[in-house]
Amino acid sequence: MAALRSLAFLGASVLALGKANGVETINYTVKLEKVGECLTDINTARDAVGFISFVQVGVDEEGKSLPDAVASTAETNFKTSAWKPVCDSLLGKSSTDAPGASASTPAKFPSGTYAFKALESNSPTCSDIVGEWKAAYKNFKGLPPPNKDTKLYDDRNNVSFVAVYNPSPDATADCRVVTCIKETTNTELQPQTKNTEAGYALICMTTPDVLPQNSTAPFTDEQWAKITKALGGSASAAVPGLLGFATALFGLALSLF
Repeated sequence: MAALRSLAFLGASVLALGKANGVETINYTVKLEKVGECLTDINTARDAVGFISFVQVGVDEEGKSLPDAVASTAETNFKTSAWKPVCDSLLGKSSTDAPGASASTPAKFPSGTYAFKALESNSPTCSDIVGEWKAAYKNFKGLPPPNKDTKLYDDRNNVSFVAVYNPSPDATADCRVVTCIKETTNTELQPQTKNTEAGYALICMTTPDVLPQNSTAPFTDEQWAKITKALGGSASAAVPGLLGFATALFGLALSLF
């Protein structure tokens, strides 16, 4: 028994030494799927209210499109990517730097109001997702307030709702499925071992931002009346909202972006 404990300790020590010597490498990849994902369903919801349809922005249109995809890159270099906190949350990993790592500041997402939904795969069920976002109107007691001294926008569905109904006359959208891939390779073992993890989300970046901190309400009374009428009634009764999964992910679109 003592011999077994010694072997177990030795194995753990060798593994720890191997990691310390850099035999374990971690790479991240961020893939962006087709443009305009679920935009038809979103625009159908907007049309019912009388809002103009979103215009899908072109790929890489500055200030109006999601950050670029990321080819396979080492974890050290990925620390400064705007996608890092997104991927950390989707992959169930803290976005805090590992002990001993140098502090780094990830790039920011462009300014905008973001709709978000974590997925099980890269194939979203658009009608269900947009339906969930639309249903968030019940979480408001009345006209959605400004993003100031309120916890309403700690619920990502509430933020997503505002994004879907962005009332700006020149509103644009970039809706894509993002896939975060983490590959961990151990070069000490022969043959080499590779572990692959993946996380998925639908993200719609809408511009301009209608929920900046300490600004005005996102809708006028007239706009809100149109929304509630189209969605089947008054929004006077509040329903507790589920905490949005992406609160940890984004630190809210309102602060991280």
